[in-house]
Amino acid sequence: MDPSKLRVAFIGAGKQANWRHYPPVSSFPDVEIAALCDFHPEKAAETAQRWGITKTYQDYKQMLEEINPQAVFIITSPTDVFEPTSYALSQGRHVFIEKPPGLNLNQIQVLSHYAEMNKSLTMVGFQRRFVPAMTALKARVEDRGPIHSVIVANLKSTSNLDRHTGAGILDQLTSDGMHAVDNLRWLAGSDVEWVTSSVRTLYIPGPVANDVLAQVEFSNGVIGQLHYSLVSGGASIQPGATAAGYFRAEVHGKNISATVDADRQSTIVADSGEQEIFDSKVFGISAGSEPEHWLGFWHQARHFIDCVKESRNPSSNFADAVKTWELIHRIYESAGA
Repeated sequence: MDPSKLRVAFIGAGKQANWRHYPPVSSFPDVEIAALCDFHPEKAAETAQRWGITKTYQDYKQMLEEINPQAVFIITSPTDVFEPTSYALSQGRHVFIEKPPGLNLNQIQVLSHYAEMNKSLTMVGFQRRFVPAMTALKARVEDRGPIHSVIVANLKSTSNLDRHTGAGILDQLTSDGMHAVDNLRWLAGSDVEWVTSSVRTLYIPGPVANDVLAQVEFSNGVIGQLHYSLVSGGASIQPGATAAGYFRAEVHGKNISATVDADRQSTIVADSGEQEIFDSKVFGISAGSEPEHWLGFWHQARHFIDCVKESRNPSSNFADAVKTWELIHRIYESAGA
């Protein structure tokens, strides 16, 4: 082990972990992935070989005891995240987890409490906050003054309308649309004051809400609009994307507006001038040319590592994730759903 490097461990060796999380973390010269744990030995061995990790475990408690990592990436399904996360926090370790951060609001509230008790730094993988095109164009809008309005649309077309994301374990908005809700909160930059919404089930029988519209007023005066739909015209799948469809944000300030689609093009226009159009990928080129570099995964991992090294709270920490889940509840409550 190199004492000059931050020592981390992974719990989880599935597709999402190998696609989104091992690549950036393994590329950091100041980080050592000391070990990984997965309940499936063959997955653990394959992932370890792929990323040059020397030790594998099937028991995460044994791994944490023997490796003593400074930080842990827990990349599991929401059904499996609570137990290892609470255990790691009980030892005062710094923890990164994927979204959704558990099976219900209470779980992330409890994890946030454990983190505070044990002075652990935490982060939920809301990588849309870290999309380079998003951060760059948001900053350009803010150069003119405060943002006054934001819009986030996450629209997809579903061929099998009876399919329930998350196999019925979580509702669609929580299991899939939480990124959009979190992005709305982050762009607005303050706490929620008021919500009005419509939550609909379109084209199918049963209790599967598949089209959500909400207007949210924030304490700083920003107005946000959200449209999350699984029954709209989507778009073809793009390189690095997990599904067809599009995720687009609009940010409006003092006579200036930006639109961001991380998979395609982004724009900005000020006053009555000509619209500037960008290939969104170019904003991440300083980090690299793979999808994790323009979709925010590299930047969110770097943010977490830097926060651990500098002992500062990450942007999308567990306490902040509680607020995102609370907004989802308020959207349903406003609609009477």
